[in-house]
Amino acid sequence: MKIHLERTLATCPTQLVCTTCGHTFETGKLRTLLYSDAGLLQGDVCSCCMRLKPSEIRSKMRDRASRLLQHPYKMDAALAAHERALELLEAAQEDVRFPTFYQWWFKKLTVFSETSEELEAARLGANTEYGDARSRLQKRLEDDRE
Repeated sequence: MKIHLERTLATCPTQLVCTTCGHTFETGKLRTLLYSDAGLLQGDVCSCCMRLKPSEIRSKMRDRASRLLQHPYKMDAALAAHERALELLEAAQEDVRFPTFYQWWFKKLTVFSETSEELEAARLGANTEYGDARSRLQKRLEDDRE
């Protein structure tokens, strides 16, 4: 398993459920997403679980899977809970790889840069004149390249 860093989008809910422990947590500017080795998204990981060792994360995932198998929430959701438990058990067999310091640093810098660009665009008003002038300039530059 590998933990990827992604920017939290405006459409993202403020409350998420941790894939590892099952607790609800609030999102920040960065989301930590857990992917299986097959590239399948398992879900979000809370900041508390990010501090754990890989073996502890796998253990928590196995515990959560057993809770899902023992106590499905609703009769309709019993099959979905069973499938989710099997996915968690399968993913818990894989080694966990955390992002490096440089990946954290680069992602934070990227988010800061994107946020700054959005604020600057809002400050300038990003009106149709500015957008039209910019698109005309881009077209001229593209024509010059050909």
